[in-house]
Amino acid sequence: IQKAIDECFLSGGGEVIVPAGKYVVAGLRLRSNVTLRLLENACLIGSKNPEDYYAYLEDEIEPIPKSDLEMVVSTSISKSRSVQPYSRWNNAIIRAINAENIAIIGEKGSIIDGRNCFDEQGEENYRGPHGINIWFCKNVTLKGYTLKDTGNWAHAIQNSQDIKVDGITVLGGHDGFDVRTCDDVLVENSEFYSGDDCIAGFDNINVTVKNCILNCSCNVLRFGGTDVLVENCKGFGPGKYAHRYNLSIEKKRAGAETDENCRNNALAVLSYYCDNRANIRKTPGNFIFKNCEFDTVDQILSLPFGHVWCCNRSLSNLTFQNCSFKNVSLSSYVRSPENEPISLSFGDCVISARKDFENQPLLDVKNFDEISFNTVKIENFTSPKIVTRTQGQILVKDGTPIETEFLVEQE
Repeated sequence: IQKAIDECFLSGGGEVIVPAGKYVVAGLRLRSNVTLRLLENACLIGSKNPEDYYAYLEDEIEPIPKSDLEMVVSTSISKSRSVQPYSRWNNAIIRAINAENIAIIGEKGSIIDGRNCFDEQGEENYRGPHGINIWFCKNVTLKGYTLKDTGNWAHAIQNSQDIKVDGITVLGGHDGFDVRTCDDVLVENSEFYSGDDCIAGFDNINVTVKNCILNCSCNVLRFGGTDVLVENCKGFGPGKYAHRYNLSIEKKRAGAETDENCRNNALAVLSYYCDNRANIRKTPGNFIFKNCEFDTVDQILSLPFGHVWCCNRSLSNLTFQNCSFKNVSLSSYVRSPENEPISLSFGDCVISARKDFENQPLLDVKNFDEISFNTVKIENFTSPKIVTRTQGQILVKDGTPIETEFLVEQE
């Protein structure tokens, strides 16, 4: 398969067609102007040996710059591992680096199977290669295939532009779709049943997620960016595939399915994400959820600024319009920085509490400019309430009355 990709690239581009069948692969490198097309019932099966994912070390067509070779065998589990394009952490079943006009297109029944590849030198001492890893690419199309049981994230895409995703399915593994420092991203008509976050990443500009199914055992979105729209999506828990962290080491080595020791609750509709692995290029904001349904997700919003994963630039504004949140069990928690207070808006929404969690406040917030509830129906809460730790404007109009409680925190 790699030879066909190389010959296609060297001849100016085109399609590499994979017929029905099962093919064990590792570290395929997709190149500019090449489409990898998986025909009906074509199955790419990832090697279970993490050492097999280094074919790019011997790439004579697009060799790795000598200055980057030192990153190749990095086994660091620090945050820096993911910002080194050639690190072990970035290994994948299929990868692309410095390419443009590339595509992976799958027909009915086409599968990319990571087999939960175990790597004791990987993240958390068990996560193996990603499904698809893309760096510094432009004009990327991902369509039609099913990607299952990846050793780490199903998709890890960084520093890339013009990414179009349509009609893919993710089953199990870890995160479903991660983008960082990417522009002009469209994810539509896709289904994510992930063992970790469904959609993740930060420092992204102009992102649309629409007409998607989002089922997870972590966060529906762990995300940060500017001009982000989530529209006509359905998110729900518990996760069909549980998180693999609490599996025994023996089961992780074997690539076994999750068991009763693994959690599968969906944590938050949005867990805001912004750590220091990227220089945030634009003030995060204009983040909108529109016409979405969420059920049995513990929390609507988590923004714990100061946490290791939420410590760079905070979110300036967030809007939920015509959304429903059924069976919520935790208060939305917001701790914005004092110099970047948030504005938060709910319009034409329905929020209901899960049984036995009726006494939770709707929101516990510190450092905000404005919070508005316009035509919001609140159900099953004993006494709908917003707890504020700092002063700001709160507007409640044409919906269920909401009590406000101001608490002064002791230093």
